[in-house]
Amino acid sequence: MLIALKNLFAELSGADAAKSAKAAKAEQQQLRMAVAGLLREMMRIDSKQGPEEMQTAIAGLVGMFALSDPEAKALLDEAGAQRLTSYFDPASTIKRLLSVGQRSILVENLWRIAFADADLDIYEDQFVRKIADLIYVSNTECMLARQRARGEGRGTRGED
Repeated sequence: MLIALKNLFAELSGADAAKSAKAAKAEQQQLRMAVAGLLREMMRIDSKQGPEEMQTAIAGLVGMFALSDPEAKALLDEAGAQRLTSYFDPASTIKRLLSVGQRSILVENLWRIAFADADLDIYEDQFVRKIADLIYVSNTECMLARQRARGEGRGTRGED
């Protein structure tokens, strides 16, 4: 009887491990979609979606999640098919699953998209600051991320 109980517990813990792995995979996919959704929304903000913004967003996803370029593009396309009506869900997913440093990298990627077309629109600036606030990236870190993104030679208007 003791062996039967031991086997039962082993089966249950194995099933729990499988469920846990499945849940972790689903959580990772949810995180990727949340990030891709925000990157895609950043591309829409100024109503000018150029190829340089798409390439910058793809590079951001590749860097954050070690995806291939086609996987990142497919993820962005999927995120583009679903327009965000609220930033609460992606922001809460990102806060829960990314460290402060990783969230700062996300903000830097948002800035890179804003600077990709060599024209920082006021709405782009406002969007990045709003998202940084929602995901608890301090204003100081947001401005440092902006400097890092701008320092890559993407160009901005002279007034910044």
